[in-house]
Amino acid sequence: MSATARPGTGPRRPPDAWRGRPFDGERVTPQVNAEGADPILVVGGTGDSITPYTGAQHMARALGDGVGVLLTAGEEGHGTYPQNRCVVKAVDRYLRTGHSPAPGTVCRGEMS
Repeated sequence: MSATARPGTGPRRPPDAWRGRPFDGERVTPQVNAEGADPILVVGGTGDSITPYTGAQHMARALGDGVGVLLTAGEEGHGTYPQNRCVVKAVDRYLRTGHSPAPGTVCRGEMS
């Protein structure tokens, strides 16, 4: 696949330019915390090899209890927004109203 492939149809492994860069536990990341903030929606795809789901899980936890809200997309590929209708509905609602989906919400694979 080329780097200009349609979102969600790209490569299933990190690009060659990323080879040798740190992954899972190999780098120290800055402390992220937003205690007291309004809910912050974090979207992660379970089959995204470019931005792994574990990163979304970590970010939602790091933002703090009641702040980081993880929306899980049960998808293969990168770019569930705007490809997955369930993700689009949840993200658009959050952006328009500030209401996040319930904790633990999972959008099943629907990428077009």
